[in-house]
Amino acid sequence: MDLRSEDTLRLVALTPPFAIRLYQDGMEAGTQRLLALALAVGLSYGWAALFARVARRPLGPGLTHYAMTFVVLVPGPVAWIAAVLALSFGAVFGREVFGGRTVLPPAAIGLAFAIFSFPEGGFEVSGILATEPNPIFAISCLPGAAILIWRDALSWESAGGAVIGTMTAGILMEASAPWTQPALGAFAAGVIFLAAAPEGAPGRKGARWLHGLLVGALIVLIRLANPDQPDGVVFAALLAGLFAPLLDRAVTWRPRHA
Repeated sequence: MDLRSEDTLRLVALTPPFAIRLYQDGMEAGTQRLLALALAVGLSYGWAALFARVARRPLGPGLTHYAMTFVVLVPGPVAWIAAVLALSFGAVFGREVFGGRTVLPPAAIGLAFAIFSFPEGGFEVSGILATEPNPIFAISCLPGAAILIWRDALSWESAGGAVIGTMTAGILMEASAPWTQPALGAFAAGVIFLAAAPEGAPGRKGARWLHGLLVGALIVLIRLANPDQPDGVVFAALLAGLFAPLLDRAVTWRPRHA
């Protein structure tokens, strides 16, 4: 499957959770989310066009689905200046400085920058353990996951490992109602569209299971570290993605005999 077809598939997969976000937002917040999507798409193409012109290369795929992933993962209205800075940071340092290739999901980089730089900016739900589970949003991500798995554009091992890792870590760390962890916050969307995306997951099957377990354990660890901590999904996906090459090496390592 070529990259542009994969980009279209990801947009199709993101449509149900985006629609549920709009429905649950209500009129005013939903309108702001639509405007945020337009802003995200404009900035993505703007930065890509600038770097492509300087480097004399094509724009490359993945721009629209980066913008839509970012907007889907944002829980509600955010400050516009903060959104511009976060989207620009993700586009430049997640994609354009690498010649238009994605080493880590640009949405994860942009959101991590926003959460770290603007902790009160609304980019992630604080006190996630005190919020109500949102199973409708979580379920809305599953049709897209099935499509991406069918077309081999999603690491189902990483996604499955994340669920197992979350439940196991929740039990071991004595989290309240550990079975509700996957329905809290942006867990489903973050795991499916960030952690299990090809640019965020390892290449080898065994490494993908380890990667998913690591993502799930990190999510619970961040959530339980402090009752006021945010969701943790974005940071877990980003940190585990940094370990992806090491996990690939770990499962292929063989001791040398003298």
